[in-house]
Parts: sequence; C-alpha cells; structure tokens
Amino acid sequence: MVGTYTRTQYKRKYAEHDNVSFVDLRSAYEIAASMVAKHGDKYLPIFERLDKEIQTRKQQEHIKAKALEVAKKAKIKL
Repeated sequence: MVGTYTRTQYKRKYAEHDNVSFVDLRSAYEIAASMVAKHGDKYLPIFERLDKEIQTRKQQEHIKAKALEVAKKAKIKL
C-alpha cells in the first residue's frame, strides 16, 4: 500500500530516571557524529549535548577516583 505509515513499537531500555550506560552513551555520540557528517548542522545540538554528557561523566569518574584515593590514604573509619 502506497503511503501507509506503520508505527514502530519498542520497549525502552532505561526507565525515565535511570542513567544511560557509558557504552550506550558513546554509541549515541558516534551515531550523532555520523548524522552531522551526513545531514549537516541541524543535528549538531544533539551531538553537542552528548559530548557535554560524556565530558561530565569523565570528570565525575576522575573526581570519584581522587576522592577514593584520598580516603584510602587518610585511613579514617566512618
């Protein structure tokens, strides 16, 4: 049938407030980069948002590792 639209049904991988895994985030980042390369600047905001999220996650992991290192050296019992 010409002009027939079929809606795709899918199950969400993450609940509304779940954090997306870094692997999935990186995959989305690569797809967004491809979209920018293929279709232009209209997809740049998506790529930019994913880039910021990746940088934020890396910074959080760095700070967490630093905190754990300081705690280990301090040997303070809680």
